[in-house]
Amino acid sequence: MRGSLLLLSALLLLESTDGNGYDQLSQQDTNIIDKAIKEANERHGKTKHLDFDSIIAVNYNKRMLNVLLKPTTCVKTKSVVHRKDCKIQNKATPQVSCVDCRGVMTCFLLREQEKIKQTVSECLHPPSVSGHHTGGAHSLFLKGEDEQQTGCLGCI
Repeated sequence: MRGSLLLLSALLLLESTDGNGYDQLSQQDTNIIDKAIKEANERHGKTKHLDFDSIIAVNYNKRMLNVLLKPTTCVKTKSVVHRKDCKIQNKATPQVSCVDCRGVMTCFLLREQEKIKQTVSECLHPPSVSGHHTGGAHSLFLKGEDEQQTGCLGCI
């Protein structure tokens, strides 16, 4: 509950600032956002520069950040970082959602909602490592061998 209130406060702060709030973000977040801008412009940018619009979701414990990028009034150039001089065009396409999960950036067109949800879900709930089950080392979970071994337990 406390984390939700903190997130809500942060989002309200971002909304109340001039522009899109990029300048108020932490250095870590702006580094991730610049990485997203670079990736999105390389994969989905056509003629207009794609730039940061907002944070869609964040989970610092799981090291996940999901940002929304939108086309701007600026022409696409080789410089692919946040550009303050560019004005976001809210209704223009393509709009891109980029998910950074533990340092791995994945960008999708915003209309690919199922892929975005799946990526966020996999980041927040990664599969168990090597099929480990709690209590899996217990003797009842061990697989038997073809030939039964006899002797002391320490020798087998």
